[in-house]
Amino acid sequence: MRLITILFFIITLELFSQSPKFSFSKTAIEVVANDSQNVIKVYKGTFKNSEEINNRKSIIGNISTKGDRLTFSPLLPFQVETNYTIVFNNTFYEFSIPLESNYKTLSVKNLYPNSSELPSNLLKWYVEFSKPVNPTNIYNYISLIHNRTQKKVDRALLPLETPLLSNDGKLLTLWVEPGRQKRDLGPNKRLGKVLEIGESYTLKIDGNLKDAKGIPMKSDFRFTFKVSKADRTQPNIKKWKFDLPKPITKDALIIHLNDNLDYGSLTHNLKIYDNENNHVEGVFTMDSNNEKVMFTPFNKWKSISYVLKCNKLIEDVAGNNLERLFDRDVQKKSLAPTLERIFSLKN
Repeated sequence: MRLITILFFIITLELFSQSPKFSFSKTAIEVVANDSQNVIKVYKGTFKNSEEINNRKSIIGNISTKGDRLTFSPLLPFQVETNYTIVFNNTFYEFSIPLESNYKTLSVKNLYPNSSELPSNLLKWYVEFSKPVNPTNIYNYISLIHNRTQKKVDRALLPLETPLLSNDGKLLTLWVEPGRQKRDLGPNKRLGKVLEIGESYTLKIDGNLKDAKGIPMKSDFRFTFKVSKADRTQPNIKKWKFDLPKPITKDALIIHLNDNLDYGSLTHNLKIYDNENNHVEGVFTMDSNNEKVMFTPFNKWKSISYVLKCNKLIEDVAGNNLERLFDRDVQKKSLAPTLERIFSLKN
């Protein structure tokens, strides 16, 4: 007697099929069968016959039975908008989990720095995504294009074995190849620097880059900029200008940096203390592209003196920090940097 197979719908909203005889969810395929020896196999892709799946590995999962129900549970959930093929009782069924209609796809929220002109010895970008990004093969989706030749710049970005992502998976630190940017190193001598003065480039993030749930961005992100001369000057906090708030308010302290500083190194490396060395609690907002930082206190300012303390590792976009130049003569002694600025608030 011919085996009759019925697949029941587990999640109706996820249903998409070419046949009314099967259904599925992200985490299971359930079959009613009168023979417990039957085995479900699932393959990623679309296949029509046994010849097409020769030498292909099926998806790893567990098969369990309960009464007349046979269930296949994949080790990892099925990906949305990906074609799969079920092989059961020598019959092939194709299915796909559709994307929810209100799903907000991954996008680039911010890029630091994003000035229209950047120095030829630029060292890092910080890419802020709208949601956690999938780090798998992430560098395959990111490239630097030379606009005049329309060619990808070889070895422009450093493909780390483990991408530098923030704990929430939203902020990616992207290094321009340091070996090419630093003079007298092997890659620099063989290949030259990554960015040529006067040329225009585009940082491209391919729309196929996926979020943590495996859903692609859908559209490319492009940032175009022109290259200016190298920045070989250390940042200096003595040049910072302060817009002071009024006492007995929670108005923001605005610090004009007068330099294009590195977004990541500013984060968590600035602190404010009062005249009794008590830490002033509040929130720093980094607007490094506009060369300013804002600090909003949790409590009202007092009519006293305060001190801004800076970590010596704060650096500019070329990697020059408060203590030393990135590309320097290592035999030359560095001078002790200024790391504190005092400001007073008066009624």
